[in-house]
Formats: sequence, structure tokens, C-alpha cells
Amino acid sequence: MSEEEKNDLIWASGHFLGENYPEDFHMWSEDKLEQYCEDHTWDMLNGADGSWLVDQIEHMAWSVREYINSQKK
Repeated sequence: MSEEEKNDLIWASGHFLGENYPEDFHMWSEDKLEQYCEDHTWDMLNGADGSWLVDQIEHMAWSVREYINSQKK
């Protein structure tokens, strides 16, 4: 994972979680990351599956990066 990708994911996590991913999240197991998401989700997403939250965060990070890159052209 590049530093840019890591930073994008940390940024995007703040849109779904009350506490952004920590700097070392990329070294965690999938189970630990999903549990972190479930433990730190916004109240309105309380009860959401950790796997779903991780997918949403990844999709947002990827979408924003694609938009940023398209604007540089």
C-alpha cells in the first residue's frame, strides 16, 4: 500500500467512524480492522457490519482519489 493510499483511507474513515483509522491500521488483520470499524462507527451507522464499513471506506477513498486525479489532467 502506498503512502497516498494509506492517507486516503485514513481520511475516508473519518466519514464513517467517530475516530479515524490510526497510522498503523494497514498492518492489522482484516478481523481487527472490521472490529475497529464496528467499535468506532458513528451512531447513525451503529450495528453496521464491519466488513460493510471497510468496503464503504475503501470505496470512498478510491472514488475521491479518482476524482482528484481526473482534475489534474
